[in-house]
Parts: sequence; structure tokens; C-alpha cells
Amino acid sequence: MNNSDIIANLLVTGASGTVGHELVKQLLASPPHLANHNIIAGVHSKNGAEKLNNYSGLKIVDFDYSKSDTITNAFRNVNSLFLLTIPNPDSLDNFVDLINLAKNSGISYVVKLSVQETIDSEPKTMLGRLHKQEEKIVEESGIPHTFLCPTGFMQNFVTFYGDTIRTQNVFYAPTGDGKVSFVDSRDIATVAATILLSQSSKRKQYENQSFNLTGPEALSYGQAAEIISNIVGRKISYRDIPESKARDNMEMLGMKKWLVDAIIELHNITKSGKASGITDSVESIIGRKPHRFEEFVIDYISSF
Repeated sequence: MNNSDIIANLLVTGASGTVGHELVKQLLASPPHLANHNIIAGVHSKNGAEKLNNYSGLKIVDFDYSKSDTITNAFRNVNSLFLLTIPNPDSLDNFVDLINLAKNSGISYVVKLSVQETIDSEPKTMLGRLHKQEEKIVEESGIPHTFLCPTGFMQNFVTFYGDTIRTQNVFYAPTGDGKVSFVDSRDIATVAATILLSQSSKRKQYENQSFNLTGPEALSYGQAAEIISNIVGRKISYRDIPESKARDNMEMLGMKKWLVDAIIELHNITKSGKASGITDSVESIIGRKPHRFEEFVIDYISSF
């Protein structure tokens, strides 16, 4: 491999989150022949920085989407960017500024984490439309890019349902019998790492494209509960709850109304069966099949 094709400075935003953290780990564990790239982790909280402090060779920088000075500093001498955002109806102006700063800083490639809905020309959900608008801003900037558009994460069963699974042997969602082709966030990170670490000539095949990332099968939440039960050795139940109850639960957690509405829309997509499609994008990019749900549960069994 030509050393001139190796990424010199690679910035991972959202580096303490579900996908970003895994991506940082995989990049730092890259084979020795890729060792002359530098990994920079962008975080916006003290807790996020503390989560990454133990990684040798990782540079951690402050990255606040609402503070252009932190973005300017983080982008300094960066060649490639893994971009994770949590879009909201008031954030598009900030995103325009961010992409302008990326272009002016000389960033030559962006891998953006998006959502499955943006594969459609006209997304049906609020989050899908917001991510689609962000994608358009990246496209209009002229920066070469790849959009990763995953379905629901397997890790959501830990992040959102792990507590009640551990304490009550049950989890709740307003999704009926709808199925989702859940994808392991570790596979998403591997896809991102593969693209970001590719030689420039090979990366051309991913340039300015969108990839719908799914797991190898579609499961209902009830089927997921059965799999977890079989592996952890105790009965785990899934309870379908009314939308109103789900709204009340999220509002009790202090979530903003627009975000509650957005999450309910995603649950309705699941309930309708429109999140069950399966693609081979993960395998075609990383050269192996994506993790099955059983593998995920075994690897995360301590969380259940």
C-alpha cells in the first residue's frame, strides 16, 4: 500500500456514542501497515472525554456543534471526517456552517451516519427528512462523501431496554408485531472504517453513494425477546404498549416534544413492517456477513 494513500488525520465525531466509540476502537486496532494515520476523537462533554481517556494514541478534542470555534479547532489539519449528528428542526443552519468549515479546512472525505429512510427520495419521517436535508448540504458542498443509512441498532436493546430487561425481565415498545432488520453497530463501524481507511483508488467505489445497512434477518420485538430468553436462560417478555403510553414515558424522561414525535414515527414505521428489508451492503463492503442477533446477545450477555 502506498503511504501517500493513508489517511493522515481522521476525525471521529460523536466518538463516545454507540457507533463512534466502536469506530474509534476499530481504527486504533487497525493493522500495523495502517499505523501512520492519526485518530482524533471529537466529544462535547466531560463524560464523553472520560470514556475515551484510556485509549493510547488517541487525541481528544472538544467538538460542540453550536460553537464554531471548537469545530474550527477540531478540523485543523484533518483529512477525513466521520460525521455523526443528532439533527433537530433548529440545527440546519449550524450544519451548513459546519460543512462550510469542513470544506474551507481542506477536509477531503466525509462519511456521514444517516438513517435508512434517506434511501427514499422523500422520507416519511421527521428524522428522515432532517437527515436528507443534511445529506443535500454535503452533496452541494462538493466534498466527496459516503452516506451510511442503517436500520435500528441491535445495541438499542442495551441502551433503551437493558434496564427493564435486567430488573423486570421485560421491555416495552409500541411496535406490535412489526419486524426490523436490526444491524449491529459494530458492523456499521467496520463499514465506516473500511471506507475511511481504503486507498483513494479503492475508495472511489464508495464515493458519493448511499448504503442501506441491515442485519441478515428481520425480527419482531417478540422474536428478539425469545432469542434473549434462550441465551440468558430466563424468560424475557416483550410487551406492546399503546403509543400514548410510550409518549408519556418519554416525556417523563424530559425529552422534547419534537423528539418524542420523531421516535413515535420510527416506531410506526416498524409497526407497519416497512423496516424489515434486508440488503447485502455490509457484506459487500467488509467481506463478511453481518452479525446475527444471537451473536450480539451472546457478546453483550452481561448487559442483560
